[in-house]
Amino acid sequence: MLQERPPADLGFLAELLRRYPVRVVFRGEVLPEPPLKGEKLWEEGELALYWEGRPPSRELQEALRLLLKAFRQVLALRERELALLRAQGESERLLRLLLHEIKNPLMSILGALELARETEELPEEAKELLEIAERSARRIQDLLQRAQEYLSLGQGVRLKAERVDLKALLLQAAEEVRPLARRKRLALRLALPKGEAWVYGDRDWLYQALLNVLNNAVKYTPEGGRVSVRLLRGKDRYGIAVADTGPGIPEGEQDKVFEPFFRASTRGEVEGTGLGLALVKRVLEAHGGEVRLKSRLGRGSTFLLLLPRPRPGQRAPVGRLLLLLVAVIALARLPIYPAPLGSRAFGEVPAGEVVRLKGLELAFSPDAQGEARRWRSLWGGGERLRVALEKGAVEAVRKGNASLAFATPEGELRPTGTHLRLSREERARVSLYRGRLALGQESLPAGEGALLGTGVRRKLLPAPLVRPVPGEGGEVVFRFLGPEGARGFWVEVRSGEKVVLSARAEGGLFRYLPQADRVSQVRAFALDEVGLLGYPSDPVPFRERYSFYQGKRRLPQDPVGAEAFLRRAVEAFPDDAEALGELAFALYLQGRHAEAKPLYERALALLDSPDIRVRYGRLLYHMGRYAEAEESYRRVLAADPGNLDARWGLAEVVLALGRAKEAELLARQVLSLKPNYPLARFTLAKALVEQGRREEALSLLREELRHHPDPEVAAFLRRLEGP
Repeated sequence: MLQERPPADLGFLAELLRRYPVRVVFRGEVLPEPPLKGEKLWEEGELALYWEGRPPSRELQEALRLLLKAFRQVLALRERELALLRAQGESERLLRLLLHEIKNPLMSILGALELARETEELPEEAKELLEIAERSARRIQDLLQRAQEYLSLGQGVRLKAERVDLKALLLQAAEEVRPLARRKRLALRLALPKGEAWVYGDRDWLYQALLNVLNNAVKYTPEGGRVSVRLLRGKDRYGIAVADTGPGIPEGEQDKVFEPFFRASTRGEVEGTGLGLALVKRVLEAHGGEVRLKSRLGRGSTFLLLLPRPRPGQRAPVGRLLLLLVAVIALARLPIYPAPLGSRAFGEVPAGEVVRLKGLELAFSPDAQGEARRWRSLWGGGERLRVALEKGAVEAVRKGNASLAFATPEGELRPTGTHLRLSREERARVSLYRGRLALGQESLPAGEGALLGTGVRRKLLPAPLVRPVPGEGGEVVFRFLGPEGARGFWVEVRSGEKVVLSARAEGGLFRYLPQADRVSQVRAFALDEVGLLGYPSDPVPFRERYSFYQGKRRLPQDPVGAEAFLRRAVEAFPDDAEALGELAFALYLQGRHAEAKPLYERALALLDSPDIRVRYGRLLYHMGRYAEAEESYRRVLAADPGNLDARWGLAEVVLALGRAKEAELLARQVLSLKPNYPLARFTLAKALVEQGRREEALSLLREELRHHPDPEVAAFLRRLEGP
């Protein structure tokens, strides 16, 4: 009788299935193949064993039962492993999103801190506190950068395969850390062998790994210590040994130092993120190498980075060489090996990306979900692509003969069309713009769309018109003019190789919040009564002014924070008159009038806008340049007599010039058109005081305070009322 434990070698099960008349039923599937016959010998849960023919001996039955139990246990472990990997993927996606969301406010904080430190009137204590805050923010920025690098390798970022000179790489990394080594009075020694030492790999990632190890060695070695770097040449590997005379790492922690966010207990007060060595491990493993650690407390640490050496070429007999050449040529033209699509690993949909392959362009919406599998030939002569779309949209434009297939829960599509769009919300929809598409026994001609899994087909609506218009707060407003029969619109924004927006727009407009400082393009589609997208409009370029949008949101409450964003806005688009005007306004609110004046003049040279000129007039008034301020306001009123801001500003100016009667007339004109215009009563009251009409002025000031409590008005009223 066999022992009650599963044997270690499950390969014996395959041999039994080959040699004996057995069939295994697992989760309703017959292994190795149907048809299923014979007598059931054993069943447990979702696993059953059948025997065809004369029943086997008891010992053989027991062996089969134990082997199948082991098979099920291994499978259960594999499923748990896959669940953990799936959960890890979700965690990494969440972390990636958080990193992106933290980055923008952090840039705002750093910008504001830099501007605050430049203020000359700050006391020394305040400057020290600002320096501490900036150092802390820089540490967070460094942590974000390292976390993004670590996640990029974990998500299967494509590595370049190029010839890399390890000696040159080591010299470059050593030169980068040498200034820090000098400050700590460390001896930094390099021992490099004669001759070439090169590998195939991604130079940038290998350099980052080397730099991380060298940085660690220099950072954790106390002053006066030693860091030595040796390049070792083995039979089939290169080794890079980095040794230091630092505090060492406890033996119980040495297996953990390559885990993300782990920091050894001997690190002391040296700053770090805990991601540097984790990144080193990922980079080395991605290149077919490994990293090892040898360390003793109080004696220092040695990190050994191992990378495979390229094998030298070998001669082959001519006949075998020709045969090999023919085989390579044949195989090289077939799409036989998996390749990534866009920036994602094999199998992942590159959501939000425009992917250009040979003779094929695919644009995925930001919310696209599913699987994307691509196979290609060694020489790029063949390409095969299959996209299983569960949610979102993909637009395909074909100019060649690449093999392309789409799958949805409603069915598969193998288009011969040259331009189509497939989208899926509750149900998959396809719009065919050029070419033909097989739908069951029928074909869909160009200019028609269909709801997959139903018999619904429709002629596609013509393309709508779309016009991007700058909004008042810095957002962009897309205005649509649709064809007859349109029930709504679909709007898409692309920037370079990215699809940054794909969304439904109800009604005739869509408000878009800018996401970066860049020039993007918008397209629109008309939606019919069943939700099919019609022909796309021509792409219309527009400016996304993220920094301008963020800066304008902060005015007038936070002029310092607004200034940081608006300076970036002007740097991104130097000819943006509106951004120049808002930057000047932010400086004006801080009392920095001399800096604001040339910015207003640059803005007006680009665009003589009434809003900018009115604010310019207000600046000139506060600078005491009344004649120039009067000219600015009168230019606005000549073009637009109904501009109340210019009329009130002119009233303030002529009052300062001693023309109280004219100021009274202008202020009364403003109040007749807008009775609650802020501070117009105050201006009128000051004009009346200049004319000796004190009681009228007192009444106006009290009424103004009821509508607009203002400290300047209240102080003027107290002075006028007297003790």
